[in-house]
Amino acid sequence: MAKQILRVNMTDLSFQYEKVPKKWAKWAGRGLTSAIVADEVEPTCHPLGPNNKLVIAPGWVSGTPAAPSSGRT
Repeated sequence: MAKQILRVNMTDLSFQYEKVPKKWAKWAGRGLTSAIVADEVEPTCHPLGPNNKLVIAPGWVSGTPAAPSSGRT
């Protein structure tokens, strides 16, 4: 299964799936969320404003027996 990004617009509750861009293909978890925010959110954006983003991404070992509590939040 190809990696995809699910983008949800909370204003009108629409959504779309996108292929993961090549520059993010090897990232996961906190590294991926930080890369997306750095690329797509202005540094002066208000934390609760409409132009900010909430990004959730599982890590490489989430859901595996190798690291059972790696996905806790």
